[in-house]
Amino acid sequence: MNPAEYLFRPKSVAIVGASEKGGRGWPKNLYENLEINGFPIPVYLINPRREVVWGQKVYPDFSALPEPVDLALTFVPTDAVTGVLEDGAKNGLKCALIYSAGFGEGNDAEGRARGERVRQIIEEHGIHICGPNCMGAISLPEKLLFYPTPRVRGLPEGPAGVIFQSGGTFQYWLEQAAARGLGFSYAVSSGNELDIQIADYINFLVDDPGTKLIVCLVEGIRSPDAFMRAAERALSVRKPILMVKIGASEKGQAAALSHTGALAGDDDVFNAMCRKYGIIRCHSLDALIEIALAFQAGRFPDGAKVAMAGYSGGGKGLFLDYAGEYGMELAELSMATRDKMAPYLDPGLEADSPLDTGARLATQPKKFSEICQIMAADDGVDMVCMQGQLPSGPDDPFDADVFTDVVKVGKPVIAYGRMAQNVTDAGRGQQIAASVPFLQGLPASVQAMKALGDYGAALAAGVVPLPPAAAGAATPLADAALISMLAERGIASPEYAIAKTPEAAALAAAKIGFPVVLKIVSPAPLHKTEIGAVTLHLGDANAVQGAAAAMAGRLGRLDPPPEISGFLVQEQIEGLELIAGIRNDPLFGPVAVAGLGGVYVEALADIAFRLLPVSKTEALAMLDELRSKALFGEFRGQPARDRDAAAAAIVALSDIYLDHRDTLDDLEINPLMVLREGDGVSAVDIRAVWKQKGAP
Repeated sequence: MNPAEYLFRPKSVAIVGASEKGGRGWPKNLYENLEINGFPIPVYLINPRREVVWGQKVYPDFSALPEPVDLALTFVPTDAVTGVLEDGAKNGLKCALIYSAGFGEGNDAEGRARGERVRQIIEEHGIHICGPNCMGAISLPEKLLFYPTPRVRGLPEGPAGVIFQSGGTFQYWLEQAAARGLGFSYAVSSGNELDIQIADYINFLVDDPGTKLIVCLVEGIRSPDAFMRAAERALSVRKPILMVKIGASEKGQAAALSHTGALAGDDDVFNAMCRKYGIIRCHSLDALIEIALAFQAGRFPDGAKVAMAGYSGGGKGLFLDYAGEYGMELAELSMATRDKMAPYLDPGLEADSPLDTGARLATQPKKFSEICQIMAADDGVDMVCMQGQLPSGPDDPFDADVFTDVVKVGKPVIAYGRMAQNVTDAGRGQQIAASVPFLQGLPASVQAMKALGDYGAALAAGVVPLPPAAAGAATPLADAALISMLAERGIASPEYAIAKTPEAAALAAAKIGFPVVLKIVSPAPLHKTEIGAVTLHLGDANAVQGAAAAMAGRLGRLDPPPEISGFLVQEQIEGLELIAGIRNDPLFGPVAVAGLGGVYVEALADIAFRLLPVSKTEALAMLDELRSKALFGEFRGQPARDRDAAAAAIVALSDIYLDHRDTLDDLEINPLMVLREGDGVSAVDIRAVWKQKGAP
């Protein structure tokens, strides 16, 4: 059984620490939350120093209760929690909700020891824990409010399950989201998650038939594998996960052995994980409300193309600005659709999308609805964003059919306001009648439509699992074997030779042909440009010999000097410099990194990320995300570059890494030269970092 079952659907509950001391307080508030709903389940009070509290019998401990209880709500001092858990576990307790803190949240050694003791009790007795350091849980279908303030009373029941790792933010977000028209099934402030973790809560909500979307505020993922499995389940049953992630500005540990490791910070990899599993990241708590409203309808698009209609030229212009800022895809209307729309418009206005109908249709809502229906019926339109304002009072004019008639076309529809407005009871009622979400402001509307498109794409793609490592790939490859394997997969390397001395390097260069590049060969994983171990554009044998001698002398003066086993003489290749690499993230697994490369890679950080495996479609999408993507076309007199070959190289690296991931830590090409269109790519500098024997 999912451990969250005992938290959300207990058959009985005990309030431990029930007391009238200090006035109302959390225990009294929680008791009244249950009392207001008529005590849907048996509620027992425990306090060894009281006999009666709030007019009800009080029991000294769990053994004195008439029956074992499923859930204990513990309002006791931190030092007393472990004793309560032990007593409860010995007397049939299934789960405890721990509100108090002090179990290892910071660097307090005593708190860490206390948290470890709680873990031991969990392991010894099989009891489950929500928290510690949390604010409780809510089960609206069961009318159970295990939240210790009155503010959660009256929350509307609906399709959204909520998981917040922050307790204080939890209730305020629920209030504001409810005011906008969001309804809830189950909600939890999960706290430290010493036992029941976010993956358990997601799995519970996935299994609950009344929950249609899952909304989260997350500080960290404690069990990434379990979380990803739960997210995959949610995607498979079309239950979106919407998330605000705290800590986006924090960078993860930089792997010193490669640019790939240094570039792939925690948040970049987290974003790649979200993309793979269809998790929609929201940039703020306000955006979380708007996007949740858009998803609450449960209508998801087959594509990402958005048509917009309003009756304001300024609104149209702002919509275009925000569409560009957030990367939303605009629909192109067919000529047949444009011809049908034209008679509705004010003179001089163009029938296109985004659409400004002119002021006349602002006072003719039926006509405005008809033109939106025409747009929605276009085969090139996946979603419709139409202007709409909710009434403030019961007497304000409003026709819900204006919106429901557009919904009947069968595509996702939202209504947008140009600015935020207060939503009243009348407005919420009309929002329900119209069966579309009314979003607050154009930026929020564009973000919500973009999120719907992203989720639709994730549904279409599904989750491709990691294949097993290749048979016989349990030992590291020699450099020549790796170069040969890359060449077999379409990633050629420049002609090269390895020489032991500067004189031999000059002879090798003459055979290859000038100009050439000179690099040291060393068993140490080094950034060669940073220590002066690379020289470019050497045009004759004397230049090569002199550069090799100077390089050896320069490196010999380093402390400590790197081991030099020779010199690599390589054909000079010209092209667009990319970086393409794979590394294993300690939390979320192997991740691909691709972007503008060369010596400026870390300074420019024009990089895209994906969790493996990477398909050709995803590799092309990575290149399209780059700010420098224009460089793949004809640019400032430079020829167009072989974008398809660059994407194929990313896929090849993904496949090679997966085949050899039992022994390969990191695989990177920087630069990967992208040649003229049709000429392929060339791996100028390949770095493979193999696992040490015995390493995981």
